[in-house]
Amino acid sequence: MSATFLSKRTLAALEQVFAAEINGRMLQSKARIYPALAAQGYVEQVTDVLGAGTRFPVTVTGYVLTHAGRIAYCRQCGAEGDRP
Repeated sequence: MSATFLSKRTLAALEQVFAAEINGRMLQSKARIYPALAAQGYVEQVTDVLGAGTRFPVTVTGYVLTHAGRIAYCRQCGAEGDRP
């Protein structure tokens, strides 16, 4: 199975989102690459309300990986050792 190689910038952005998910959070960023990755189907912008039903709820918006983003990132990590 051949892996499609992502650009270094795209791989770094996916890595940031992946690391945020490992730490149990979503990535909050205003970088222009994330809407582009969302258009490609690698990440998804989500909104979460913390403290819903309380007096002062906080709305948080950020990015999480889609299944396609996880697969692309993990394939790229596995393919790095295969590069000449």
